[in-house]
Amino acid sequence: MHYKNFIAPAALLLALGFSSCDRTEPVELAGKGGNATIVAVPKHHSKYINDCTMYIKYNTNDLPSATFSPSQYDDSLKCVTVDGKPSASFTGLKKGKYYIYGVGYDPDIQMKVESGKPVTITADQSYEVIIPVTEGD
Repeated sequence: MHYKNFIAPAALLLALGFSSCDRTEPVELAGKGGNATIVAVPKHHSKYINDCTMYIKYNTNDLPSATFSPSQYDDSLKCVTVDGKPSASFTGLKKGKYYIYGVGYDPDIQMKVESGKPVTITADQSYEVIIPVTEGD
């Protein structure tokens, strides 16, 4: 038996077999259309910040830019007081990665406060997330 006649077809079958096994899991794209909620609560040190707007960016756990611009975010909500604390409830979200950024005003120090935090949704549920805002420049 000639092994040379066997090697070429066998190599071809192996190559086709490996290339056809490139299965990828479906990727969840974050955004509207799901059943999860992110309740973003702004806090400066240990104090809630009532005067705050929360911004959300879909499909990332990273700050979009070193310089804040509302146009870089997919949605925003003004915080309202619920159960004694300010919060912004982003509802109807799909599983995936999000970045939440808060911009507000702390009357005790008379300064703008802002910062953000990544959030990953892994289940159809409500996630309460404290956003630790700090003094800006």
